[in-house]
Amino acid sequence: MRSDRMDDGIPDAEAIIERGRRYRDELDEYGEPEQKETVAELFTLLGRAYALPVLHLFSLNEGPLRFSDLEDRLDVSPTTLSKRLSELTDAGLLTRHSYDEIPPRVEYEPTDAANGLAPVFIHLYEWASVYDLDGDGD
Repeated sequence: MRSDRMDDGIPDAEAIIERGRRYRDELDEYGEPEQKETVAELFTLLGRAYALPVLHLFSLNEGPLRFSDLEDRLDVSPTTLSKRLSELTDAGLLTRHSYDEIPPRVEYEPTDAANGLAPVFIHLYEWASVYDLDGDGD
């Protein structure tokens, strides 16, 4: 099996681009209209403010996270975070556990679907290590 990394451990840009081309071709060849609609809905959800950073934190963390943990680590307003967590829960990416305590405690955990997105974050990291997004050439 061919590695997508060069001898120095840096991701091979051509291999990453080729994987992207194969993925695009598979969508064109096998993607049914409702599958494409589902992907569009996913991109819409993930494109909302703080959706990806929330899911990324769960991919890095073992176990549940409390609302306050997420709020502190993301520096996001409570209103925005609450809305995003609700949407991610409704989409089946997170589960919400509420505990009958004083003060109330609410924890969130990623579902298998959210855990399945972990490779996406790895690929984004690899992509970012290959391409210079700040335009300074370094």
